[in-house]
Amino acid sequence: MKPAGYSKDEDLAREYAQAAYQYTTEDWLGELKRLWDQLESDPVLLDELADVGLPFSQRQARLDSLLSPDTRPDMRNYLSVLLRDGHLGLLDKVIADMTRLATRGPGAQVAHVVSAGPLTREEREAFRRRIHASYGSLMDLEFQIDASILGGVIIRVGDKVIDGSIAGKLEALHNRLVAIR
Repeated sequence: MKPAGYSKDEDLAREYAQAAYQYTTEDWLGELKRLWDQLESDPVLLDELADVGLPFSQRQARLDSLLSPDTRPDMRNYLSVLLRDGHLGLLDKVIADMTRLATRGPGAQVAHVVSAGPLTREEREAFRRRIHASYGSLMDLEFQIDASILGGVIIRVGDKVIDGSIAGKLEALHNRLVAIR
């Protein structure tokens, strides 16, 4: 039994939406993942494709050789833009963001938590709780390690950055001392 107000039109709309989703997102993600697997397994090839000092036509021919003959024209154009701009190395991050958008919707955001060393499971969970309390449960977290921050953490959500790192505090102290002079 369907809920009140539920119509056959809504069923049809859902079917059309599912077809569009499959045609765009699933096909794109599958093709992008296949390409990234090839590039990730051959770092020399990835470096060659990212080298904007090489002629674009040479890099484009090399990229085309990696794609299946039935790769859609819109996908080829998209990859050509990444190639032209030297951003093909971002493909793994593009795939992660597309997957996030496809599963969580356009409201999903990412909080990047950078620490000087690995965080324990409890520390990660504590960050997750605090960030979800501040930004909502659609917020995904990505944890990264960067020893150059010396200690503490840096949290970035969109264009907001909370720098609680030792390196950040030392830089702020330095800037204040320079300003006093």
